[in-house]
Amino acid sequence: MCNPRRVRVRTTRELAQSWEREVRRRVTLRGTAHGEARIREPLGTSLGAPTLAALPAALAHAEGWRREEHRYVHSLEGGYVAYLPESREIEIVATGQRGVEAAGDAGMLLRGELTETFEAEGEGVYYTDGEGGHTPASARRVAETRAQHALDHQVRDALHAAQEAAELREAAALESDAGSRARNELDRRTAEVSEELRRDAALRLEAVGVQARNAFHRVLAVAYRDAILAYARSRGALGVVCAERDGVVDIQFELEV
Repeated sequence: MCNPRRVRVRTTRELAQSWEREVRRRVTLRGTAHGEARIREPLGTSLGAPTLAALPAALAHAEGWRREEHRYVHSLEGGYVAYLPESREIEIVATGQRGVEAAGDAGMLLRGELTETFEAEGEGVYYTDGEGGHTPASARRVAETRAQHALDHQVRDALHAAQEAAELREAAALESDAGSRARNELDRRTAEVSEELRRDAALRLEAVGVQARNAFHRVLAVAYRDAILAYARSRGALGVVCAERDGVVDIQFELEV
């Protein structure tokens, strides 16, 4: 076999090609919808001043109650009960919450034109004795084909790069548009679900009220006890005895009249 000979072909391509690319973005947002129903019950007309005065201290030490700004709160299944010292009211609240999800889509059609000159080289091999059919003519054809394939790759890469660059330039606007649509839809869905939760809370308010009054009355009993004991001590009562059993408070004392 003779030594191989090489044929190199360099070719150029003047390109002026228009292109189009559709791009889309989707933004998904998540939030929480809340709904509640409430009722207030005044205590100032049904409880005496000594009991009302003893109530904050009883609430401060009661299990399950906590101080939140200007009120005392006790969590319940499906809601909470609060005592408001300033207005001397209890507030019973049925609550509900649910996760909400919404998506927004935005899209646009990008257009552009790639104008550029590309150059590539291809190589073919032949043998002087024509071994294997590798002649100068076949080697040139192979070199030309390889050069054209290299040009095709360059053009594809350039078109892809131009489209990617155009998409990157518009990405922020697309994200913003999709995000705005998602926020609007999330607001709409949140308001819709919140209304459903409010209706449900209104239906559950009576059941929550039973829990609320039970929790509050347990503390109220302590306030009654403390108010009575404070009264007895302030009057110099003798033989003060206080016993609690099965939820019943028994207080005994003697006063000299």
